[in-house]
Amino acid sequence: MATRETQSRIIDAAITLFNEHGTAAVSTNRIAETCGISKGNLHYHFKTKREIVLEIFRRIVAEMNAGWYQDHLQPTIRHMAEMFARQVLLIYEFRFFYREMPALLRDDVMLMERNRRNRERRMRALEDFFLELDRLGALRLDGDRHLIHSLVHSTWIISDNWLNSQEFAGRILDEESVLDGYHLILDILRPYFVGDQDNIVEESRSAICRHLRQRGVATGSPAAAPVGTALDDRNPHAADG
Repeated sequence: MATRETQSRIIDAAITLFNEHGTAAVSTNRIAETCGISKGNLHYHFKTKREIVLEIFRRIVAEMNAGWYQDHLQPTIRHMAEMFARQVLLIYEFRFFYREMPALLRDDVMLMERNRRNRERRMRALEDFFLELDRLGALRLDGDRHLIHSLVHSTWIISDNWLNSQEFAGRILDEESVLDGYHLILDILRPYFVGDQDNIVEESRSAICRHLRQRGVATGSPAAAPVGTALDDRNPHAADG
């Protein structure tokens, strides 16, 4: 089997297991068993679970790089809503990482640095997007970069943490839960909208629902892993044997 194909199978299996059980409860032996390969074969590709997590993060960044940095070319309220739905779906796909992010970053200096660089790049791209909304008159921000940075930071916090908050509340990923999160962002931006706010809300709802339905989320996705595994404070590499 080709090396790249084997590595992809290992990463796919690890994501599924980590999402369901948390990184601390999943050993490299279990990942190898799920893939149908020997532990030695797995260790040929990834010597430790840490290397697997780093590769998963590389996949997260690659997905962002595939198109997320063209957002400023579509500076509309509708696209902003689609961006939120897109972010929530990415977090759901790699939900173990976002649940365990503080512990994972604390335990891995390299991962922390890569995450910091990616975050800074995303923040700059989002600020460019808001600047375009301001320039085109969709938001009234008067070119205030401090205000734009504050709005981007606030909406980022909601986007990154909304799915976790819903999981803690026992909710699944569906249109209603995503829309509830986006309404928080709309509330933050409401003082700066230009135009009929009811139309803006309706346009945003329509964009999110269409984006989710295109990806099969309209009727709800399977519930995420139990919250207890998400908050496990054990060393995420403890089951590395």
